Amino acid sequence: MFHFTRIIAGACIIATVLYGTALQAQAQEQVPQPVQAFPVGIVDMAKVRQSSTALRSIADQITEYRNTFQKDIQAEENSLREANQELSRQHAVLSAEAFDEARRAFEDRVADVQRTVQQRKAELEKVREAGMRDLQRALNLIVAEIAEERGLVLVLSRDQTVLSANALEITEEVLKRLNEQLPDVTVAKPGP
Repeated sequence: MFHFTRIIAGACIIATVLYGTALQAQAQEQVPQPVQAFPVGIVDMAKVRQSSTALRSIADQITEYRNTFQKDIQAEENSLREANQELSRQHAVLSAEAFDEARRAFEDRVADVQRTVQQRKAELEKVREAGMRDLQRALNLIVAEIAEERGLVLVLSRDQTVLSANALEITEEVLKRLNEQLPDVTVAKPGP
């Protein structure tokens, strides 16, 4: 019987060793293999847009259009002020019915000016957005061009990263090429 107990104890020891070895082998299989490094680039898209000559050209053109519209609107507002003053002076001499009709005509004119202002703001925004799309399209092509040249498999925007090595930075190269390839963007004149 003593011999049988030794055999069982030996079998348990062998089973434990084999089970431990199997667990260790399984654990080694589950350990993730290190990821091979791949080239990444970082670009500060906001800085590129803000520093580009193309964005300045868009902003300058929009400002010029806005100033022209503002002069037109200012002239209309001055005309409306004069019409309102004239209407106030005529209040005493016009019949109630004639005054109400003149007042409605004035209010219609004010509403027309307000619609014109809103329409011009919408037109300005529309042409600004079109200019920005042209800028973004060129920017995307330049980033793709640099990525291909450098063999980058991933380009992240600066605002998507917490920390990165300076060697990954391609912002200045992107900005330089954008200013060379797209020094300005022609914004269509707003209007119907």
